[in-house]
Amino acid sequence: MARLSVSVVAVAAAAFALVPGSADAQMSSTGASVSFTAIGPAGLKIVGTTSSLALKDDAQKIAVTVPLAGLKTGIDLRDKHMREKYLQVDQFPTAELEVPRSALKLPADGSNAAGSAQGTIKIHGKSKPVTFQYSAKRAGNKYDVTGNLQVNVKDFAIEIPSYMGVTVKPEVDVAVKFSANES
Repeated sequence: MARLSVSVVAVAAAAFALVPGSADAQMSSTGASVSFTAIGPAGLKIVGTTSSLALKDDAQKIAVTVPLAGLKTGIDLRDKHMREKYLQVDQFPTAELEVPRSALKLPADGSNAAGSAQGTIKIHGKSKPVTFQYSAKRAGNKYDVTGNLQVNVKDFAIEIPSYMGVTVKPEVDVAVKFSANES
């Protein structure tokens, strides 16, 4: 389960990277929804969610941080195992994504932008390049952003979640949706 949350950061970072800002700007977001989906045998599908995201823009790159302790799957015991055994949030409390601003197409007022971009994701103390898809719509200072990607938890030295012999696939789909306001 811990591996599932790792992917959340990557998508969030990618989505936040669409929002322009000034040096060291802090963007405020509303309605954030980050989800990860892991698939197991016989149609097993585990979905975890969080709405906690932080964004920092230094005019060269956008950094998105997702605290992992708040991820919820709907089952308290599974959440505890995810936090303690797999993600080890006491040692690795966040997932982070950095994206160069130059890698993104930013929408003009009243328009949309979409594409794919590369960034660097750090989960469980390991950094890896990642490619993600995104779309953004701008209305004045408000941006509605969505993003998605797939992460393989083995790339981050996270034990593949397993319970009573049932193991999820190492590939986890991540999706993010939020609105942000430029300060």
